Amino acid sequence: MPHGIRHYNFGVEIEAVTRPYGNCNSFTNVDWYRQLAQKLRNRGIQAVHDDCSKYSKHPEYYGGKWFVTRDGSLKRPRPYVCMEVVSPKLDTMQGVSPIISDFWEAMRVHFKPQEDDSCGGHVHVTPVNLKNKFSLRTLKKIAFATVVYEDYVAEILPAARRDNHYCRLNSQSLDSGLNKTLGWEKSVSALRKVAAEIRSKSRKADLCHYMQGNRYVLWNFQNIYPHRRRRRCTGTIEFRGGNQFLNTKGTLAWVAFVLGFITLAKEEDLLNNFCSYVPPTDPGWPRRVKDWWKRIREAAKQSRMGRHLPDTYAEMQTK
Repeated sequence: MPHGIRHYNFGVEIEAVTRPYGNCNSFTNVDWYRQLAQKLRNRGIQAVHDDCSKYSKHPEYYGGKWFVTRDGSLKRPRPYVCMEVVSPKLDTMQGVSPIISDFWEAMRVHFKPQEDDSCGGHVHVTPVNLKNKFSLRTLKKIAFATVVYEDYVAEILPAARRDNHYCRLNSQSLDSGLNKTLGWEKSVSALRKVAAEIRSKSRKADLCHYMQGNRYVLWNFQNIYPHRRRRRCTGTIEFRGGNQFLNTKGTLAWVAFVLGFITLAKEEDLLNNFCSYVPPTDPGWPRRVKDWWKRIREAAKQSRMGRHLPDTYAEMQTK
């Protein structure tokens, strides 16, 4: 495997159900969003809050500010406050651990985050290049790797993210070309057909439509091309299967996994080197997953993120 340094831009979306400290029943959600944004600014982190006067589709990845907003899928009675916090574009070259740590420190000034199975952690990634966009060639490599390693990734998912409506396995995304070809059972011949179909795509939009029927999938490619409703696009690949982010270690572990996965996908190039498939029912499956996890950890080191991954893949379920 070639060695080198691979840096990425990434962003995180943190869904949270929180319980404010103290008794401030007169505070609205917007008041609480404002409080968190202020606490971030107090730590030298640029942040703004959503005044909820209009619908917002998280344009902040383009800018440099954290954005505290509502989450339409989370609704809890008082005293709980639901929110989604969207980070700006962060660069792995610039030491992200202190930034993530400062975020959680700011969050805990006013709030006690609650463990809640409805919450997930999302990670967006783009490469560091002149356009901050993945090439179609690279996207194809990553897309095929998500298919080949789908069962491997399922092994590290926490229970609440498995078979979750908001992060379906891409192969189970109805109305996708992948689902039509692969169905519900993988085989060497079926995966070779998937590889051929992915190679045949001439546009990013076509690749996206092949990989998913909607955005509620484990690996979301909808941001790689401009849509009719928005001419700009972030260019990100989004991983939606992360456990609920509750602290610095958990957040960084899932970021490190996604960066390691993408690096490994680019280096292995299974799209042009695929030769075998072993199902989870095979006696050698545990050893294969263990070997895959070792390769993920090695790949994550190239972004200086390897130290954030646990020794064993099973530990990711509790991160």
